[in-house]
Amino acid sequence: MKLRTTSNSIRLRLSQTDVRNFAERGFVEETLQIDRATGQKLTYKLQRDERAEQLTASFENNCLSIYMPTAMAIAWARSDQVGVEAPGMSDGPSILVEKDFACLKPRAGDEDTDSFPNPEANSHC
Repeated sequence: MKLRTTSNSIRLRLSQTDVRNFAERGFVEETLQIDRATGQKLTYKLQRDERAEQLTASFENNCLSIYMPTAMAIAWARSDQVGVEAPGMSDGPSILVEKDFACLKPRAGDEDTDSFPNPEANSHC
């Protein structure tokens, strides 16, 4: 799972394995070790939430949690729908959760082996 933040927005991009695990377990998470010696780390996760009415975010104990309504999560994970989003409100960021597609042009350092096939890969301009 990839995390991207810009201005007041959060974007999570999930690989095929991430989407499958999210569908089966109800959550996926990653941890970025900042400094092993001091134990500094940032955890970010996507989690189903029966009480949520839309995508929401919280940040506690160095963990960024994105909550997705259960019905939305099941429908998204089982379909070809690329992403789900919630616009930013005055008190929070905009949130986008999407399936991660393989790049059309390979880039050094990018790992696309578990990405979804890019629908533009076979199009001819």
